[in-house]
Amino acid sequence: MNPTLVLIGVAVLLSLQSVWCVQEDPTHGKDHNPIHKEHYHDGAHDPHYDHEAILGDRQLEKEFDELEPEEAKRRLGVLAGEMDANKDGYVSRDELVQWIMNSFRKLDMEDSLEQFEESDENADNKVTWKEYLSRNHGFDINDFKDYTEEDAVSEFTKVLEEDKKRFDAADLDKDGALKKDEFVAYLYPADFPHMHDVEMERTLQDHDKNKDGIITKEEFLADTDKNDKQLLLLEEERFTDFDKNRDGILDKKEIKDWVLPDNNEAAVEEAEHLIERSDSDKDGKLSIEEIVNNHEDFVGSQATNYGEFLPKDEL
Repeated sequence: MNPTLVLIGVAVLLSLQSVWCVQEDPTHGKDHNPIHKEHYHDGAHDPHYDHEAILGDRQLEKEFDELEPEEAKRRLGVLAGEMDANKDGYVSRDELVQWIMNSFRKLDMEDSLEQFEESDENADNKVTWKEYLSRNHGFDINDFKDYTEEDAVSEFTKVLEEDKKRFDAADLDKDGALKKDEFVAYLYPADFPHMHDVEMERTLQDHDKNKDGIITKEEFLADTDKNDKQLLLLEEERFTDFDKNRDGILDKKEIKDWVLPDNNEAAVEEAEHLIERSDSDKDGKLSIEEIVNNHEDFVGSQATNYGEFLPKDEL
């Protein structure tokens, strides 16, 4: 264990006087969802997922509320023209996938910039490890009432060590701080190949108990509450989904697909969903008219400001 990190952990534990709750970053130990929503909730379709996938900005939905449907259609028509990269009058499946991929990146960047500004305490356009610790590793002192100081420091330091490795991997210029483009890689490592090794290492360290380079079903379920039958069943189903070749283990490729899911797959699924709902003549592509006629699926009936998507004089 790194002695410096132990000292940092002790210092943090002793110095925090206010009561904070532990904040877990959005990708640590979780499947990466590019727009931080589920497309379906309890089997019900969430249209906001579709709107964000097209607009690439969460604030746009709020502005939509001010527009009448006809104005929303007009603006969507202009937007659809931008989706049509080859200007043939149609938005193909590939064009829609690329547009949605770009939206996903914008949504990740939007979330990253918000967290960056919150973490950059001295407003110097970079976030040091010390600033990140101060902003993101608070806790409720009562959480540790059943621990000895040594136990608390040990657990806290384990979390710090994992985060510090990812922080260092994101710090490409090795200046000890993360600029905005480095910070987004820290928060969303799945989108950045140079972050993949450290995420794979973390996952194997957490789950591969016998250090054989694979994760068995038992290892995958080790931290699941066995008394929660519904959760246990859900986790078993997730393991089966990740175990593509059905050999009862997750190999390195399957582990990577679990920990570092490709946004392209989500973009393809979303594009196919929108085409299925809007392609009235079933030719496998969308005309501008088909998109506009189904504006509620794409953007709803709300005002929008396309920002960098469109020139100002086109709005």
